[in-house]
Amino acid sequence: MHGTQSTTISKRAVCIAHEVNQPLTAILTNAETALRWLTRDPANLDEAKQAIERIIGNTLRAADVVRGVRDLVRKSTPIAANLDINGLIKDLLNLVSLDLRLHHIAVEVELAESLEPIRGDHSQLERVVANLVANGIEAMSTVQDRQRKLRISTRPDKNGDVLVAVEDTGTGLDPALVDRIFDPLFTTKCEGMGLGLWICRSIVTAHGGRLWAAPNLPHGSIFRFVVPSTVGPSTIGSKTVAPSRCRQTMRRNRQVERLVGGAACS
Repeated sequence: MHGTQSTTISKRAVCIAHEVNQPLTAILTNAETALRWLTRDPANLDEAKQAIERIIGNTLRAADVVRGVRDLVRKSTPIAANLDINGLIKDLLNLVSLDLRLHHIAVEVELAESLEPIRGDHSQLERVVANLVANGIEAMSTVQDRQRKLRISTRPDKNGDVLVAVEDTGTGLDPALVDRIFDPLFTTKCEGMGLGLWICRSIVTAHGGRLWAAPNLPHGSIFRFVVPSTVGPSTIGSKTVAPSRCRQTMRRNRQVERLVGGAACS
């Protein structure tokens, strides 16, 4: 029993480390940037202020991860609310904007207007987008012979649900490994933990959606995920939503922390 508990604690620690690493790295990068702006003669207070604001935002991201683990231990019910996925993406891109600039990555955003809100946990879905963006940045870090471009788009799919796509012009996917990249602890990176994409898929699945990957021809990868655009047990736009589907989605929302915090890290 003691050995099992020790293994569970170790795996959860690895999971927490993976998720906290991104905002902590952003905090350090922005702190160094703010210091450079402040020590210039004359100091650029506007740029320093923006860097400090990003530090605050990424600190809150890290706190959300810790809060999620705390709620898991206390068996608290995950918070589900109506979310504006476009606003979530814009806020996340602002928090990682410095990292994108440092890697000389052009960003293209195409967000569909008048998307219905989705029902879910804000911090969990933010982690999905953050992981996919971080993967794209890393995939393009060695590209020298073409433009490094990250494209994020949203649109309603044929069922009226919300489809999010994150595209990069990086090294692309190995066709022989594409079916394994979502497996826990599988990684092709020298310093990777093999948890990011598995966590992403776990979160999306818990929200009643799905996540998949495909080549971005001629270069790079496309990661797409779709989540139900559930406003309530009535209608989505002009589409009638079955009450049973809404109940199923709510049950899955309540499983978010259990799946990601428990199954993924236990």
